[in-house]
Amino acid sequence: MEAEEQEEDANSLSKDGSETNSTTSRDCRRYVPLGIVFVLLAGTAAATWYFLGKKSTRFFPCVGVRWGRVKAMSSPTSICVFGQHLQIKSGQIWANPSLLRINYRPWHLEPSVLQFYSGSLQVLNRQYFPDLGEVESRAFWLESAKLQNMLKDLIHATELGRYYNSSTVYAFGEGALTFFFWFTLQIPESKQKEMTAERVNTMLHQELSASFNISGSLSYQAEYRVNPDSLVLLGEYPLLSCGLSHQTWPQAYRVPKKGYEKIYGCSRQEPVVEVLSSGPVMSIVWKKAMYSYYDPFILTAQAVPLKACEVNITLREGLELQGKISTPHYPSYYSPNTQCTWHMTVPSLGYGVTLWFDAYALSRQKQDLPCTQGQWIIQNRRLCGLRTLQAYAERIPVTSSADITITFTSQISLTGPGVQAAYSLYNLSDPCPGEFLCSVNGLCVPACDGIKDCPNGLDERNCVCPAKFQCREDSTCIEFSRVCNQQQDCANGTDEEQCSEGVPCGPFTHRCDDGTCVKKPNPRCDTTADCRDLSDEERCDCGLQAPLSRIVGGANSVEGEWPWQASLQVRGRHICGGTLIADRWVVSAAHCFQDERLASPSIWTVYLGKYFQNTSSHTEVSFKVIRLFLHPYYEEDSHDYDVALLQLDHPVITSPFIQPICLPAPSHLFEPGLHCWITGWGALKEGGHISNVLQKVDVQIIQQDICSEAYHYMISPRMLCAGYHKGKKDACQGDSGGPLACEEPSGRWFLAGLVSWGMGCARPNSYGVYTRITQVLGWMNQTMG
Repeated sequence: MEAEEQEEDANSLSKDGSETNSTTSRDCRRYVPLGIVFVLLAGTAAATWYFLGKKSTRFFPCVGVRWGRVKAMSSPTSICVFGQHLQIKSGQIWANPSLLRINYRPWHLEPSVLQFYSGSLQVLNRQYFPDLGEVESRAFWLESAKLQNMLKDLIHATELGRYYNSSTVYAFGEGALTFFFWFTLQIPESKQKEMTAERVNTMLHQELSASFNISGSLSYQAEYRVNPDSLVLLGEYPLLSCGLSHQTWPQAYRVPKKGYEKIYGCSRQEPVVEVLSSGPVMSIVWKKAMYSYYDPFILTAQAVPLKACEVNITLREGLELQGKISTPHYPSYYSPNTQCTWHMTVPSLGYGVTLWFDAYALSRQKQDLPCTQGQWIIQNRRLCGLRTLQAYAERIPVTSSADITITFTSQISLTGPGVQAAYSLYNLSDPCPGEFLCSVNGLCVPACDGIKDCPNGLDERNCVCPAKFQCREDSTCIEFSRVCNQQQDCANGTDEEQCSEGVPCGPFTHRCDDGTCVKKPNPRCDTTADCRDLSDEERCDCGLQAPLSRIVGGANSVEGEWPWQASLQVRGRHICGGTLIADRWVVSAAHCFQDERLASPSIWTVYLGKYFQNTSSHTEVSFKVIRLFLHPYYEEDSHDYDVALLQLDHPVITSPFIQPICLPAPSHLFEPGLHCWITGWGALKEGGHISNVLQKVDVQIIQQDICSEAYHYMISPRMLCAGYHKGKKDACQGDSGGPLACEEPSGRWFLAGLVSWGMGCARPNSYGVYTRITQVLGWMNQTMG
């Protein structure tokens, strides 16, 4: 009974407890809304205290967000909070945009440019250890990640923060830890010129100096002690899809590099590029192209001794070239902060010194502007170097002293291709014997030959008989083809005088191998020995057609009629024409190879003795190309110096169907009005398909100034025009690089030009433009030699 009563009492107590708990729970729920209201009121009070009570709090604009984190604008500005204007400085807050009224102008809507900067910094409280030299090590990645954040914080602490895009720490140096980095800034176009490397360097250096002894919340203040004076910054150039960037620090490393050279853009592959550092450390950054799937270069390094660059030179009597001056380890890129001095002494005050540059010129520059491609001080004159696609000569007169001092310096943050100049003496009283001194480029050029060799055209001013022979007795002008032809055309026969003896050399005389000159025009290979050393009749196994009874307005040629004609093909497809000029050499136009896909010699096949394109014959022979040379001055836009040489893989065996054409002498005259022939498999009409049969057409040599006017003065001295005013006969697509051949009275054919460019095909008053062979002979002979 007692047990039963205890059980009932327990059940009763349990029931009462349950009811009591339920009642308490219901009472608590009543106060939840009140609690929420209390929390909201407390939050509002806290926010009010935060904004109104803390006078030292930093405020920052926030646009287009709800309650959230807002990044600061880097320059101080004004913001209205509850009617109170506060100053904005660096930092960040959580803010409700409904509480703020902000004067905000979004700079990022302006077009911008991604600028690239690279440099190095030294951390005083860290030491280099071997694991940091292994890019794959954990130590490298941990340290580089922390330093990258430090760099980011440093940039954001300056006015550069608004432009920050990305950054990377990619290498470490020994001793007190030096780290190498690059970063990019997204800079509005209106600010691009302001953001020079010098200004960016100054802003970062000022921030580092100001915070050097301050322990702050930013990582570069808290964890790292950075030496402000160790900052080195290069750059301020847009990111490219390819290119060579050179970065050095203050012993010399010489680094050959196969790849693409920034100077010439990304379309030209250079065989070897050598870069010389200014100190014991060199950093090379390579940015891979977006769609590149292979490594385009091989990189090797070699330590070379530091080379002094101060030389004393004593010149001897004579006008020949006497030597060369160059930057250290030429042709390596000169290092940043290069300084060279050359002291020259001439034999007498009647001489001056000429510096002969190749693809490099000197010009005056405003004193406040830097010389980005080398600064020259010559006899206290400041000149700036400039890479060009022309030859240039700097003439240095001597006045009161026989000594000349020449100094070359490069900027501390810039490098460039090595510079070299040959030097010689010149006579101050007669700088260019028999020629005209062009003041624009310092070169000696022919005068009154009908071609404006000097950029300002002064060599063709005040000419009595341009490109003609002037009779001494009455200044009558006659064609050179009538000189020394055994018929008197001048009143007193002066055109027939001195035809069998040496005469002073000039632009219209033929120079023999022994240095003497003859008056007779075009004496080369005319079956008559005119030079005393017989050199005008040497190397004459050329230019003869076989003994047989692209061309718009032309006709089918006869098989073997043009035995020097070549067909340049890629994978069985005719691309360009060419001309056989020696047993292993074919000449063509440089523009045939300007496309990257056509720049490799291994893809080309040269056919000689070919007549039909769609079939083979027993007369034709094919050759592979082992080397391809484009003229170093070739310019794609203007087609100036449009010439290329192809070296064949084995010598040519001549036959009636395969013969080289004769190359003219530099003084060879192709007079206006002369009828010559162009040949090729080019299109028979503008926009048409190439011809299956080798075509030929006759054209007339056009006077240079007439053609220049027709093409709005785009014709350079390296160009020759041929055709007709009415059109109808011309070269066309597929004829490029083919020969413009002219026959001499001896029956031999000479190469006058190469098919280069024109306005359409056979249009009226749009002559064909050809590369003038006599103007590029020097480069051709040097390359083949």
